[in-house]
Amino acid sequence: MSLGFLFAMSLPALVAALFVLAVVERFVRRKKKGTPMATAGIGELGATFETGKRDELEYRKEERQLRDEEGDAAPPRSRVDLDGGTAVLNVPAQRRPS
Repeated sequence: MSLGFLFAMSLPALVAALFVLAVVERFVRRKKKGTPMATAGIGELGATFETGKRDELEYRKEERQLRDEEGDAAPPRSRVDLDGGTAVLNVPAQRRPS
């Protein structure tokens, strides 16, 4: 085995390759959307050595997949009591144009 082969198979070679990829992507990908490959690679490399990083990456992945519902962010107007067999419906008053 040569010294060049050992360097190419080592962690510093991976970091150097990710750095070169980041520089190339910086100039090639001007305004394209999405996560650059170098960023994803550095994130995965960090997840290998940091314990909480893997959980953070999984959380971000889940957040991207969740749907963002628009609402009034107020407590619900209606309540249903299944044990008591009652339902309370509060219907808001109709607004009249001024």
